[in-house]
Amino acid sequence: MSDSRQDQVDADSSVSTFVSALWFNAALGVGFFGAFLILRKTRPQTFAPRTYATSIEKRPPPLSDGRISWIWHMFKLSDDQLIRTMGLDRFMILKFLRMGIVVFVSFSILAIPILFPLNIIGQLDSPGLNLLTMGNVRDSARTWAHLVLSVILTAGLIYYTFRETRRYLVLRRAYLMSEEYRTSVMARTLYVPSIPQDINTVENLKLIFSKFPGGVRHVWLNRDLKDLPDQVDERQENVQKLETAITKVILASYKHNNKTRSDSDALQQQQQQDNAENGTNNNDTSSYIIPKKIRPSHRVKPSFMPFGLPCIGRKVDSINYYNDEIARLNEEIQAKQRNVKNLVQRNSAFIEFHYQSAAQMAAQTLVHHTELQMAPRYVQIAPSDIIWDNMNIKSFERLIRRMISISITTAIIIFWAIPVVFVQSISSLDSLSKILPFLSGVKNLGPTVVGIIQGILPAVALAVLISLVPIIFTYLSKFEGIPQKSFVDLSVLHKYFFFQYVDVVLVSTIAGGILQTLPELINNPTSIINILAENLPKASTFFITFVMLQSTNSPGQAILQLVPYILSFIMPLFSTTPRDIYMQKTTLPGIKIGTLIPSQTVIFILGIEYSTIAPLILPFVSLFFCTNYFVYLYQFLYVYEMEYETGGRAFPRAIRHIYIGMFTWQLTLIGLFAVRGNQALGQLVIMIVTLVVTAFALGLYDKSFKPLFKYLPMDSFEDRETDINLTAGDKEERIEYLKDESKAPAKAKNNGDDDKTEVPFSSTKPIDDDDRRGLTYPDSTSSQYSAAHGGKGSGIATTSAMDNAGLRQRNNNNSGGVAGSNDDDDDADAEALHQRVLAKLENEVTKSNTDDDVHNPVVASAISKLYATEAYMHPAVYRTQPPVWLPQDELGITDGELKDLKARNVYGLDIDATAFRDAKKKGKGKVEIDEQKLVVEHRGIPGSLPVPGTHLSYVQNYIRTVVDNINFFGAIGPAGGDFLSGAFGG
Repeated sequence: MSDSRQDQVDADSSVSTFVSALWFNAALGVGFFGAFLILRKTRPQTFAPRTYATSIEKRPPPLSDGRISWIWHMFKLSDDQLIRTMGLDRFMILKFLRMGIVVFVSFSILAIPILFPLNIIGQLDSPGLNLLTMGNVRDSARTWAHLVLSVILTAGLIYYTFRETRRYLVLRRAYLMSEEYRTSVMARTLYVPSIPQDINTVENLKLIFSKFPGGVRHVWLNRDLKDLPDQVDERQENVQKLETAITKVILASYKHNNKTRSDSDALQQQQQQDNAENGTNNNDTSSYIIPKKIRPSHRVKPSFMPFGLPCIGRKVDSINYYNDEIARLNEEIQAKQRNVKNLVQRNSAFIEFHYQSAAQMAAQTLVHHTELQMAPRYVQIAPSDIIWDNMNIKSFERLIRRMISISITTAIIIFWAIPVVFVQSISSLDSLSKILPFLSGVKNLGPTVVGIIQGILPAVALAVLISLVPIIFTYLSKFEGIPQKSFVDLSVLHKYFFFQYVDVVLVSTIAGGILQTLPELINNPTSIINILAENLPKASTFFITFVMLQSTNSPGQAILQLVPYILSFIMPLFSTTPRDIYMQKTTLPGIKIGTLIPSQTVIFILGIEYSTIAPLILPFVSLFFCTNYFVYLYQFLYVYEMEYETGGRAFPRAIRHIYIGMFTWQLTLIGLFAVRGNQALGQLVIMIVTLVVTAFALGLYDKSFKPLFKYLPMDSFEDRETDINLTAGDKEERIEYLKDESKAPAKAKNNGDDDKTEVPFSSTKPIDDDDRRGLTYPDSTSSQYSAAHGGKGSGIATTSAMDNAGLRQRNNNNSGGVAGSNDDDDDADAEALHQRVLAKLENEVTKSNTDDDVHNPVVASAISKLYATEAYMHPAVYRTQPPVWLPQDELGITDGELKDLKARNVYGLDIDATAFRDAKKKGKGKVEIDEQKLVVEHRGIPGSLPVPGTHLSYVQNYIRTVVDNINFFGAIGPAGGDFLSGAFGG
């Protein structure tokens, strides 16, 4: 009687747990997705920023305005469109989600109609949801069905993983051999660490690596820059603080002097009064004198204090202080940039080859006779992907750091299991109360309350616990000395997966079984195998509720973006400067594959683990992959941006996780068959054979595919590189040149290692692929940059946009010494070449003495080469001062400040941004930027230099920006010329 009553209580508890979780998660899903459908069109900056804030060629197609019809249009997009829009990394995540949909939807249709009747009818009549599990089967003959379905699922997974991997490799090769990628500097550049001191020179490195086809093009030696990067960052901060201070003054002045500049009499009277107060005699109404009471000030922290405190420190005028600080930093940075050649070399370098195949071969060849020297080498590192702080770590030190990192990771995984066990135990209050009797009263609160406690709280608590770990793993991965940001993310992917695999899958499963059987184990320790085999299927209820939560909560939060939605109303209130407004409108939310993919592979593993043991989990795993595919298809197209592109390197790691899950599942089934003794001997033997076959399949997988994940096979190149400098784009231009100019093209040449090809639009040497470093890292920066947009600046010559013809069509007979000369190309030392190009560039701009230098083919060629030589230099070596970007105003404050900036040798401008009186705010000031030009047309912040190695249009803007810098600092005088030379590393 007592046992029957307890079984009924257990059944009610199990069912109420499931029902409570089902209703809770259904409500979450309806709420999240319903709210998204309603709000989607109201805030494009939250729900569709990639339609305007990313580069034009990467923008997704617009969706219809209907509430539901847009979904159909989104699903109709082809794979080619998806790859073009989102890149291969994000596309392969979608491919993995598709794989999950196909596997679990098809297996649900196959397995549930077979296993549910076999598990339920005429068997043990276990309480609650345990009735649906394999643990309810008394007749061992029925387990043949579980075995056959398990073998079918194993065969299907092996076939599917091999097929999808082959398709991935086809896509990866197409990506790496695409015109846009293979003509990029990233495709041909090799990172070499741990270089012995006696070899670490440009000459020696060129001698070693010139043995590969085509030879060496450029060598970048990494140097210890000491505090130079910190000073460059400090200057950037001061520029932004100065922009904030001046912009706030402009807005406050509108409020203080709430009149238009046309009220000249009142304005002059006000200025005369302010002149008297400030001790000045300036009657020029074009420059508004800032009243003292609205002129900003702040306290400077004492030098002996690590941080500032309120009311402590010298009080200074903010505008004057930041002006002086920028001028001081300009001088100090200039001096260090000018002498960067004398800084201590680090033990690493970047080698650029003429051929992509040479870089691939060099990465796989044994280069040095001493162990761990000049190894391991990395190919395909984008300039924006480099972790500069890890450039001086030797290979042996990396091994030690990796061992420390693995040890700490292991400790975290082990000790994090303690709270996970407690959380999982809440899902079984009955068994927990046997150990902790004081909790028995909780069971009397009623089935609904108990169901909420067991069905909702554990899953939520577990999700919170595991969300805290990636931050620690990211730090550990950087500590290992990994040289690439993308590889740090891949390292986090492995760590985070094993954390979830151990603490979520294994610990939770074992903890559930042990807690339910602990009293019996104490009385009869030898029965542990039988007891665990019987009770492990009962732990499935917790995982079913956990998968439910992940199916609705995680994707629902991702697509609704409630916090970003709220912040989209709040942040504009704090965005005052043109730069703040621009960044607020163009900054895209990112996605980290290191945390995203493990969350998906763990659900995949749970689906496999319980597919035949507790088949009720299958529909919810199917739901997980369906909702995640819908959400991330939309988010990857319209919302999320990635900082880098790895060519889908995370996909094979996800496949490997599937095999780990298969091993766990098969070992569990072997244990379940083993405890049944001779009655399930046949099933046991076949399951062991299945495990061996799976292990063989994984070995074959690694043997067949692993090298192809890292390198390109030589047969991929064939004749592609015989004329690498004459790409399809050049050939089209050559045809157009013949049509438009009626001139015969020069005969193309291929001179062995030099690989120089003459084209009709080259004056000395073709710009070749240096100005097409576009797509070295597609969209790796948040914007394009443009200096001269037709507004006023601090003495900067403004020019019209440069077109390709002005860059390409040059006089072949021009003999002026520029960067494109053969002498320059023979110099592999990128630093020396950079200095020589800059000197010739300054001479050419000074000699031309025109405001139209961006149309000068000699200047364009030189700056293109300058851009190329900066690709693998530390940004602090060549970065100039970012312009102080101010809004034009009616009061003339900006005009006066720009004059002051110029007098201090500080670069400033006031284009594409305006401050005006806002009638809606009773005449208070408001700042706006030219969104059409800067955001929609994707021209970016005026006057800022782009990151080298990004996109062709960036090179065009770079030419415009460098010319304007030369004009500005040249107009200042000798001091300005010295600054420019230092700023560009001359």
